[in-house]
Amino acid sequence: MRAEELKQVLKNGVYRSIGEAARGIGAVDGLLDRTLCVLTYHKVNNLEGNSVTVPVSRFEEQMAQLGELGYKAVSLDDVLACYLDRKPLPPQAVLITFDDGYADNLENAVPILQRYGHPAVLFVPIGYLGGRRPLPHDEHLAARGIVNRILDWSELDELERAGVSVESHGIGHRPLADLELDEAVREITLSKLRLEDALGRPVRAYAYVKGSEAHYRPVHLSLLRQAGYDVAFTSISGGNGPRTDPLQLHRYNVEPYPPRTFELVLSGACDLIALKDTIAGTHARRWFNAALGTSTK
Repeated sequence: MRAEELKQVLKNGVYRSIGEAARGIGAVDGLLDRTLCVLTYHKVNNLEGNSVTVPVSRFEEQMAQLGELGYKAVSLDDVLACYLDRKPLPPQAVLITFDDGYADNLENAVPILQRYGHPAVLFVPIGYLGGRRPLPHDEHLAARGIVNRILDWSELDELERAGVSVESHGIGHRPLADLELDEAVREITLSKLRLEDALGRPVRAYAYVKGSEAHYRPVHLSLLRQAGYDVAFTSISGGNGPRTDPLQLHRYNVEPYPPRTFELVLSGACDLIALKDTIAGTHARRWFNAALGTSTK
């Protein structure tokens, strides 16, 4: 079994164990303030040995499961109306998001989203649009001949016409916490201006690169606010309530979960896993990945 496969098996087991235990003691019953669940995907393809990927058939299974479990996929406009105008979201609201701007999102995920009537959001790092160089965490894959094409600028309009809102993921796919302040300002503002020029509309949402507590600082929230962003998304696991800071919305990173694990994640039963997104948890994850040989940039 390859290291990535072993890592996936271990993670699925941990999520399932936490979720079933939380369900068993009724810990999910108190999540009354939970009004929005946000899902994060990266790649949707069937390439062997490709990390942070959900196979196409599993992605379709998950999109179907949302409806079967009573969840309602909402748009970014719905989320903005909720947090800016206090307009209520429907019960069991879910926002589907994609990070990094992979072309397979357009080729493989969009037809499935359209089949189920699900809107979505795609966060792109503009420095990679239309280029051939791999994202930092894909360099080890490119060295093995596994190519993950990034979208061209010309494909952004096609995504928007298909019901996928294109928003900012910075420029160079670097965590804001790793940058000097002037570099962070550039990542935040220039990406917004370039996308607005290409799309002909305001860009109102930002997704933090990596996005755990270790990857951004309070000052970055101020920079986002000054630049004109209305909402921003972390990678910290958990649901969102009406009082959640709109510049620190939580998201669940979705993997090729079996149906029961996906159900538990959606319900909030696995929220204890957010410990991995603390500063201490981030260091522990780095150690875990190094031990398995699955470390990436």
